Amino acid sequence: MKKITDWIKRHPVEVFFLAGIVLCFGTLFPAVLIIPHEGMFGQILSFYLGRIGTYSPVLAGMFVARVIQPARQQVSLTRRLLVFLPVWLIAEIIHTASLKMTASPGTSLVALIVLSLPSALLPAYVISSAFSGSDGVKLMLVALVRPRGSIVYYLVALLTFPVIHIVGTVITNIQNGNAWFPRVSQGADLAFTVFITFFSVLLFSGGINEESGWRGFAQKRLQVKHSPLVANLILWFMMVIWHIPNDIVQYQHGGYLLIRFGLYPFITILFGWIYNRTEGSILAPAIFHAFMNSMNPLMGVFPITTAGNILLISLAVVAIVSDRMWRRLPGGDPAVYQPPALDGCLSKATKV
Repeated sequence: MKKITDWIKRHPVEVFFLAGIVLCFGTLFPAVLIIPHEGMFGQILSFYLGRIGTYSPVLAGMFVARVIQPARQQVSLTRRLLVFLPVWLIAEIIHTASLKMTASPGTSLVALIVLSLPSALLPAYVISSAFSGSDGVKLMLVALVRPRGSIVYYLVALLTFPVIHIVGTVITNIQNGNAWFPRVSQGADLAFTVFITFFSVLLFSGGINEESGWRGFAQKRLQVKHSPLVANLILWFMMVIWHIPNDIVQYQHGGYLLIRFGLYPFITILFGWIYNRTEGSILAPAIFHAFMNSMNPLMGVFPITTAGNILLISLAVVAIVSDRMWRRLPGGDPAVYQPPALDGCLSKATKV
């Protein structure tokens, strides 16, 4: 057992990628391809396996962090519940509202509430682990619950994708001789849908579940040996592999190569840029990711356009050049992992 532990300590990033992909494939492939055809029970099991699969990056990171630094401080159960229970309640409300928007008419609200209860445990577990758990896990997640960096970059995370979609649509409409802005019917309903979608993604399918692992664990360690540009290209490649079960369904009608190999490298670089610009904050790229996915309900009004894609790529190029992302960050940068023995602030950072 000690040999395995020592090996994990020597290869933490490799083990993280392996554990995350194995957990993802082991849950999402059955959830996508096999179990849904096994009746109602199969559909419910598929639903929960899917939720676990999407949480594989942060769960893999927490596993490796716990192995690397297992020491822990005693925290009362009451203190942890004071974090766990409110997050569970909020996540339950968001998840139920999200299911309600896509459920068939007449679906029982009580059934959706019951179905959401186990799923809401996942964000509650992760967020509460930033306050109670091994020192390694707390150090990994502290930047999720204590955001760092300038508020400017949080606004960038919030506004980048809405602005790109809107400006791209306006440019396309002008080129085609149409009205600049499309008509928006049922604006209040659409705003509510975007609101729920944003928080659903943030909590369950692209926010803290992914970015806590990709950024909070992997990028921080990759940047010890690599420049931010190389670190994020490595992350892009591993994330393409990780997304395969999802992409089998999402891109069955085409578009896979354009998204994953044409645009996703630049999107990943922007995630990493936001992470570094906010001094290693997990929350900022999580918001960025959530707003990217939250544009889906608006596709009928502000679709993905060639002009928008060019703007996105241009922004990534500007980020690369302005930050000289081909250069390694200094060892003391907060977005670069500091081994516990060298981190004089460890005890302070883990006492969150």
